[in-house]
Amino acid sequence: MKRQHRDPIVLSQMRPITLFLVLAGCIALTFAFIRFSDVAHFFRRIVSALGPVFAGFIFAYLLAPAASVLEKRFDKWLKRPIEKHPKLAILPRGISSFLVVLLFIGSIVLLVIATFSQVVTGLSTAIDQLPHYFDLIMEHIEKLLHADNTLAGYLRELQERFSATELGMGNVDPVDVTQKILSAVASGATSTLGFLYDVIVGFVIAVYLLISRKRFVRQWKQILYAVCKPKTADWIDKQMTAANQTFGTAAIGKLLDSLLIGMLCFIGVTIIGAPYTTLIAVIIGVTNMIPYFGPIFGAIPCTLLILMENPLKALYFLIFIIALQQFDANILDPKIVGKSIGLPAFWELFACLLGGGLFGIIGLIIGVPMFAVVYVLSRQQTECPDPDCAGSQTVCHGEKHRNLAPVRSAEG
Repeated sequence: MKRQHRDPIVLSQMRPITLFLVLAGCIALTFAFIRFSDVAHFFRRIVSALGPVFAGFIFAYLLAPAASVLEKRFDKWLKRPIEKHPKLAILPRGISSFLVVLLFIGSIVLLVIATFSQVVTGLSTAIDQLPHYFDLIMEHIEKLLHADNTLAGYLRELQERFSATELGMGNVDPVDVTQKILSAVASGATSTLGFLYDVIVGFVIAVYLLISRKRFVRQWKQILYAVCKPKTADWIDKQMTAANQTFGTAAIGKLLDSLLIGMLCFIGVTIIGAPYTTLIAVIIGVTNMIPYFGPIFGAIPCTLLILMENPLKALYFLIFIIALQQFDANILDPKIVGKSIGLPAFWELFACLLGGGLFGIIGLIIGVPMFAVVYVLSRQQTECPDPDCAGSQTVCHGEKHRNLAPVRSAEG
């Protein structure tokens, strides 16, 4: 089969709207490079202002599968009234969307109520036990300082350097320290209120998005086919559908995996007899959303919390959590998430490190689903279309098979 010949792109042959978008994009890109700092500040303000919209989109995306299942149930239950009154056709979708969001909010409220008392108890216990642990640490440090070894020499040198600082000499201004503490508290309170505002308004927006999700999809396709040629629009629509399926499978699969891990942790901690069972289960379940590093982030504070109550049970908990995470990493997670998206373990770690380095905690959570989309789309474009060829596992050297790839891309 001959290689498909592609004609050069000529600006005069473009559609007017396509030509306008190309020229506008070039001008906007040039301006963005010239005034990069101003453009970045402008986009930060837009992102901050649209925080509730982003939150609503995330909630709607995660709750859409459950809303679809409930909508089918309500369609069956309300079939006769809808046939008599066609205007009630939107009722199943509205009821299912509102009910799913309400159940999601209720589950979060129940978790907060169940863990709030344990958080208060844990903090009061930590405050009561800290002086005791501090005295023990100081006793060990005193013993090390009076010992005659290399470590004691390093500790004495650190003590001398600390004594030479303003903090060590007691020359710190209490007013300045108080102002800094109050400023940090005010900043934290402002951030917390802003986060709560985004979440609350986001739930309201999620209801509207869930009710109107089919209309938004239809409008997106109308814009796509108006801007692009039919073949190009078909290809973009197909790739977007595949990306949505891959990302949804990875994100919802990880959410389900973390829910199961939280339930198993609650059962295990209850059997061990450790305190703060609900709080520990919630912490382990939430941090399990972060691949690889999540178990460490969750296990450390939980172990320290149990350690202040019962050191032996803290040891039992540590052994149990290691076994639980091994079970999750080798059995549960591959069954629910890994095999469904086909992302190897190395690329999961790579995506986790890259996402965390660029976007922090949010990047750690969404890094793997986002990279899974890129990985699946890249694999689809590089695999040989011939089912009898081994090009999907090894490099395909056949001229016949290489010539099939452009045809598949054009027809895609």
